[in-house]
Amino acid sequence: MSAEATNASPVADPLRSVATAMATAAEAVRDGASSAATRVQSAVPATGRFVSRFVYSTCYFAAYGVTFPTLFVAQVIPGLGSIGDGLVDGATAASTVIEEMKAQRAAKRAAAANPDGPEVTEQGVEVCANV
Repeated sequence: MSAEATNASPVADPLRSVATAMATAAEAVRDGASSAATRVQSAVPATGRFVSRFVYSTCYFAAYGVTFPTLFVAQVIPGLGSIGDGLVDGATAASTVIEEMKAQRAAKRAAAANPDGPEVTEQGVEVCANV
């Protein structure tokens, strides 16, 4: 039996070393995956900010590049003042509509944040919170 006991020892050592190597590899994969996930989570907001800034800058310069030359030409050429006035009035109207849309969106958010709805301050007045 002593021969079997001596044979079990050399076989157990390579198996232990393989098991230890596999455990170490598994830990390395877990650590690598968690650090990769951390890097991705930190990169996503930065990428979002970059894309947002790029889109904003592109739209801003495109709008400026169209509006400024158009208004400049409308002011320089005699008789085209009404075109410039129309463009300015249209831009003002568009800004007003956008401000109204923002106000409506803010009101909807406020209504969603307060599910009980606004309080009725006058007798006989009903308030519809889903408007």
